[in-house]
Amino acid sequence: MSTLAEIETAADSLSSEEKEELLRFLAMRLRKERALPKTRIYSDDEISTMLAEDEADGERFRQGR
Repeated sequence: MSTLAEIETAADSLSSEEKEELLRFLAMRLRKERALPKTRIYSDDEISTMLAEDEADGERFRQGR
């Protein structure tokens, strides 16, 4: 099965208990997918800017500003 229509047709042939099990399986998969943060790729310039900002913030903190 490779299309949603094929999966839906196959799901129609399941018993009520099997449909509930399938629903729990899909819900669990969705929760896992939504819980994982998307990987963010930063450019070298973005990283340099963030580090410079962090260092400036740290310096202001040390100086009590």
